[in-house]
Amino acid sequence: MSPTHTVVTGGASGIGAAVVEALLARGEQVTIFDLQPPLGETLPAGVGFIKVDASDEDAVRDAVAQAEAEQGTVTGVVICHGNRGLFVPAMEADLQHARKVFDIHVLGALAVSREVVRRLEGRPASIVTVSSATAFGGWEKQADYGVAKAAVRQLTQNLAVEWASLGVRVNAVAPGNTLTPMVQAVIDSGSYDTAAVEKRTPMGRFAQPEEIATAILFLLLDATFVTGQCLAVDGGWTAVGE
Repeated sequence: MSPTHTVVTGGASGIGAAVVEALLARGEQVTIFDLQPPLGETLPAGVGFIKVDASDEDAVRDAVAQAEAEQGTVTGVVICHGNRGLFVPAMEADLQHARKVFDIHVLGALAVSREVVRRLEGRPASIVTVSSATAFGGWEKQADYGVAKAAVRQLTQNLAVEWASLGVRVNAVAPGNTLTPMVQAVIDSGSYDTAAVEKRTPMGRFAQPEEIATAILFLLLDATFVTGQCLAVDGGWTAVGE
């Protein structure tokens, strides 16, 4: 099943922007949900933009209705929005910030996905969430972001089981270290030891957003008998097992 109109949350930059470009190359209609518009003065043909906080259920409801009024029924969803954790020890975690991380990543994914599914009226659809390599195993300084991304992975499986009978596939990708603007900000803050990351990664480098987008489109458009899966796109990071 190939969606013809896909909502990409967080589609203004990073992995989301790469997904938008890849979808356009496949002839898809796209609506971006983001708090900031994409760079550039005009949007390409076939792309809409709606400013929306994905963790605000009322705003999501209005945004999906607007997207469908402008470009037709949404039958694809890619959840790329997010914010970063504080990368501090658990004993120093800011619980207010951690709640916001959870709200944005987990409840935002649920809010957008179920609002689209609610309006399908029997049409098949495909959803891809973005988890993280930090969702596998335990890591230091990941009591907020890593836990939220693990919850996204679990949510993906739960929705896949629950919605399969509706003709809705739900999968996830788990990117490894990827050179997005958010990651670059962490690198610039001094919280990332890039040399150590590259040494630990079997493929020896960071991913580019376009490489993650390729995996997302495979699950979204081509893997028609795949649901409930989380595909690690991490250069072998999770295969190391230590």
